[in-house]
Amino acid sequence: MSTVVAPRMRLFAVVLWAVAVVLVPLALLTGGNPWLVPVPSVFTAFLAWAVLWRPRFELTGDTLTIVDVRRTSTYPWRRVQEVRTKYGIEVVTTEGVRRTWLATRPTARLGLRRAGGRATTALDVPAVADVLRAHVPAPVVHDGPPPATVEAATITHRAHGWSVTAMIVLGIAASMAAAQL
Repeated sequence: MSTVVAPRMRLFAVVLWAVAVVLVPLALLTGGNPWLVPVPSVFTAFLAWAVLWRPRFELTGDTLTIVDVRRTSTYPWRRVQEVRTKYGIEVVTTEGVRRTWLATRPTARLGLRRAGGRATTALDVPAVADVLRAHVPAPVVHDGPPPATVEAATITHRAHGWSVTAMIVLGIAASMAAAQL
């Protein structure tokens, strides 16, 4: 299995986590309400994880898994038709176009970590798209009657409803805490 991540987004997440940790004692030392002070820090830390750390592509011999803020989608390679790079990485499947959160612009720098390897190879968006395209099978030409049996190639989507709900609740709580401070 190979994993594609955005190292700069992950570095920014680490910076936000450090800021969130430092803000709690600073706010408590300046006389803030001990119940309201940690809420903005928790919101910042959770947002850094959900938006900056978690997004990734996971490539196996059989599937492409796209993990982003809203959902995790797993596509069998035979359901992937094309990988485009006009505005970042877009995956065209039999369900339509899937725009990805990981590479939203063509100038993004990404990292590829192969199975078993600790080193991450730095790549640009076109190079990552080429890695993805290497897995996309050639279109099947049907000459004659369809096969007697067909094996399903199921696309699965798992919504991250709990994380979106948590971001909304924590955002409201952080706003209320900020208004009280």
